[in-house]
Amino acid sequence: MDSSELRIGNYTLDHGHPEQIPYGSDIDSAGLMEPIRLTEEWLIKFGFEKFEFEYDEGFETTYVLEKKNGHQFVLNEDLQPMDGEIAMLDYKLEHVHQLQNLFYCLTGQELAI
Repeated sequence: MDSSELRIGNYTLDHGHPEQIPYGSDIDSAGLMEPIRLTEEWLIKFGFEKFEFEYDEGFETTYVLEKKNGHQFVLNEDLQPMDGEIAMLDYKLEHVHQLQNLFYCLTGQELAI
């Protein structure tokens, strides 16, 4: 991993085990860490709720994190952040630290278990 992708508090795999980066100096060891694939299990750990909707065209899944201020942070089934029914980004999130960093950038709050 590249150290420029990481922040204190990000979860990575350290020797195959999920670990949270506790200190800035640990980021210097980013080359020894591996990213954690973002899965439904991780979303649930972070407090997201899964919603499934059935339409004539098929099923749609979204993951919603209710924030204390009443706003929602929503991901579609491709793990793209959503604004209403429109994806905010042209790419999907693949790793846990990417979700944590985006959440922090958009809300100013840490996303932790």
